[in-house]
Amino acid sequence: MKSRIKAILASPLVWNSAKISGSNVIMYMLPLIVTPILTRLYTPEAFGEWGVFSSFVAIVNIGLFLGFENVIIQAKEEEVPHILKICVITSICVIAGIALFFLGGLKDEVTFFTDFPVPYILFIYLLLYAAYTIFYNLANRYEQYYALSFSNIIQGGGQALFRIILAFVCLTTINGLILGTTIALGLTAFFIFFILVREKLLKHFSKYNILITKQLISKYRNFPLYDAPASLLSFAAFNLPIIILSFFFSRTDIGCFSIILQLLLMPMSLVGSAMGKVYYQRISSNTDTAIATTEEMLKILAVISILPLLFIACGGDKLITLFLGSQWDSAGNVALCLALWSFPTILTQPVLPLFRVKNKQRTLLFFDTLYFISSIGSILLTCSFVHNMLLTLTIYATCCFVVKFALFIHILYLGKISIKQFKNHILLWGLSIIILIVRLTELT
Repeated sequence: MKSRIKAILASPLVWNSAKISGSNVIMYMLPLIVTPILTRLYTPEAFGEWGVFSSFVAIVNIGLFLGFENVIIQAKEEEVPHILKICVITSICVIAGIALFFLGGLKDEVTFFTDFPVPYILFIYLLLYAAYTIFYNLANRYEQYYALSFSNIIQGGGQALFRIILAFVCLTTINGLILGTTIALGLTAFFIFFILVREKLLKHFSKYNILITKQLISKYRNFPLYDAPASLLSFAAFNLPIIILSFFFSRTDIGCFSIILQLLLMPMSLVGSAMGKVYYQRISSNTDTAIATTEEMLKILAVISILPLLFIACGGDKLITLFLGSQWDSAGNVALCLALWSFPTILTQPVLPLFRVKNKQRTLLFFDTLYFISSIGSILLTCSFVHNMLLTLTIYATCCFVVKFALFIHILYLGKISIKQFKNHILLWGLSIIILIVRLTELT
């Protein structure tokens, strides 16, 4: 038993993930301290505005580079300078296109654009995010894990600090949740840039050849053709519900929905996202160990992913309401409805790079298309017939669960892993889901 634990701890996947997620542990504790402060400084309506803003930028961010940002990690060393150029040019063109799109919407007085919170900050945020993503992926490629770990602290700590300060400085003039997040993103991008310059990892920017660039676009065409659309559909299915629901329900309801999503994804922010980045780097640099690495990854995620669902099903929804404050009385019910959604999402999201390395982006696009149609379709259909947010979210979560769990089964097939290895986990999953179903029936 001791030797098995030592082998796990000695694993490069676990060790390198710990370098990044070490800061995530601090960032995991920080929301537990800051969230109840923010929910008392800002109204649910303010969180509703943040939800609309963050959902829109999350969708845009996925298409910002047309998938080429993921090539930075996978590309050969001599290809990196040209991939960086492609990312810079693509992101600038996409941001310019969105600006024109917004101007057209404002000119025609389309409600979504006229009501969009602080649109001028949107484009500052997108430019900063473009720089941050390029720098982050470059640092990940060269295994600057300690720097990335510290950048997580800067981003999380800065976001919390500026949000609290801005609640007092500009509470009535601008949404401090949005502005504070933007400032923190800028500071984080600058920090990673400083590290790259210090380590002399930005020398690649000076090299460029248009002919080679065209060849690389052709070589990695699966990324814009399949990978980017798949990611866009996946994130759209995750973020569009907030935008769609904002047309049917109040900003207070949207604020509850938005903050519950953040709380449910905490386990993935703590470990899953860090492991996902290390996992992608490992299977890209050594494809021979992809199966073993994937199996190791899934066994860890099998435990992490069920924790939010089990916690909420066993009464955590009541603690969430107490944690957030009296004006968030409906947040616990929203958490119950979304718990089923969180489980397969956390289980599968960190291992999606397997499709890139296996050149199976087309298969992932199929699953994400199915996920998009079923999730968004369920919301639109439900909202068209009944004005009940809890019922809408329950049906939405159920549809997402079915598709994402089917994706998990396919990941096992792709990684040549037997589902029998998860028989003990399946018992826990089944018990947790049964308890959740019983709790959900109490809402109706």
